[in-house]
Amino acid sequence: MPYYSESESQQLREKFEEIVLHLPEVTKKKMFGSPTYSVRGTIFAMLVNGGIILSQLDEEQKAALLSGTDAEYFVAHGRVIKKWILIRIGDGADIERFIPFIEASYNAAVTRVENEAPSPMRLRER
Repeated sequence: MPYYSESESQQLREKFEEIVLHLPEVTKKKMFGSPTYSVRGTIFAMLVNGGIILSQLDEEQKAALLSGTDAEYFVAHGRVIKKWILIRIGDGADIERFIPFIEASYNAAVTRVENEAPSPMRLRER
């Protein structure tokens, strides 16, 4: 069973893209058949049927989501991936209340990319 079907999730995808595609350096590509959003190669979100996966949340943000009924750890092929949180979204309009978490995942990806980039000083020293 595929994780994403455009016929099932088009409305959610369109609403999600209204939120993220205007952010600096966001790129979209398909991974595992699902629209995936990243910043310079660091994934921060993926769409699946009935929800979004956020991959760059800290433990406090994950706990806040998991304390409700809308989120759970993502399970792929029977394996629980605790780094990724799946937020179930029944209606594209429901995405609005998760914008702070979407932005947090994006911001964490940006920070991660910036911290992994070699500093200009190191480049000159080589």
